[in-house]
Amino acid sequence: MMCWKNILFISVFLIPYFGFSNSPPPEEPTQKWCAEIRSAILQFKWKLEPCNGIQWQIGGTSIKGRPLVYAEFGDLNAENTTLIFSTVHGDEITPLYLGLQLVHWIKERQNELGKTRVIIAPLVNPDGFFSIPKTRMNARGVDINRNFATQDWPTRALQAWKNRFKSDPRRFPGNHARSEPETLFQEQLIKKVHPQKILSIHSPLNFLDYDGPSKLTLSQFPRDYTRECDRLRKSLNAISGGFFPGSLGNFAGRELGIPTLTLELPSANPREAERYWKQFSHGIRKMIQFSVPDYASRNLKPQSGG
Repeated sequence: MMCWKNILFISVFLIPYFGFSNSPPPEEPTQKWCAEIRSAILQFKWKLEPCNGIQWQIGGTSIKGRPLVYAEFGDLNAENTTLIFSTVHGDEITPLYLGLQLVHWIKERQNELGKTRVIIAPLVNPDGFFSIPKTRMNARGVDINRNFATQDWPTRALQAWKNRFKSDPRRFPGNHARSEPETLFQEQLIKKVHPQKILSIHSPLNFLDYDGPSKLTLSQFPRDYTRECDRLRKSLNAISGGFFPGSLGNFAGRELGIPTLTLELPSANPREAERYWKQFSHGIRKMIQFSVPDYASRNLKPQSGG
């Protein structure tokens, strides 16, 4: 015979699930994220629906508790995996358009992409984007593209910020490497999906940067692998523009050996976003379909604390 304590337990914990409660169900974090995105992009007059039909996954939360979302397409066992980040800096608006467009474009064309896997995080820095005014940094004032635990971070990150950038708050790398949840979100996605190549979309420097194995790193990576990485770079007309302590290109491209491309769109002007999509989508598709040998991703190791 069921005792009253058990009946009370069932009534307390199961009634909400069977619809007997007058309280509305809690809003899903991604639903709230979608509503916030829809509201924010109205001012840009983009013909873009950010969420319909998309299964967003959550890989963490920002300083202010916003979900850090990504979408995943393709075969989990595919050996041609591309990881794409956009809106790493919250005041770079055009990358958000490309990131969201890519999600829908790939969802509709998965059959055309063959045996590939694509993971897209379209809004890596939501707090900076939703800030008024929008900011390059996250809610703690850290440039999350200077916060990765690269080997040169302890000796050069703060020094370069003070000397080279005159303590510009827009480029503050943080007091410690890996101190920011948005940095950890990117790092953990890299470790989770083991990409063969990475694309990060920024603005407004108007060039395509390459970080990764080259003829200068033959002592670190196999010659055949380096040759294919260089073929990718040449096929996209990317250049090596140098790297910074704590940057994604330094961390993933130079140290992990994953070809990492940074697409710098010509401007952050939201009125130009659709034109940039038409201009650069062919190159992005070319990168996604380019097959790099599965070498560096197999050697990913958990990152130690920073």
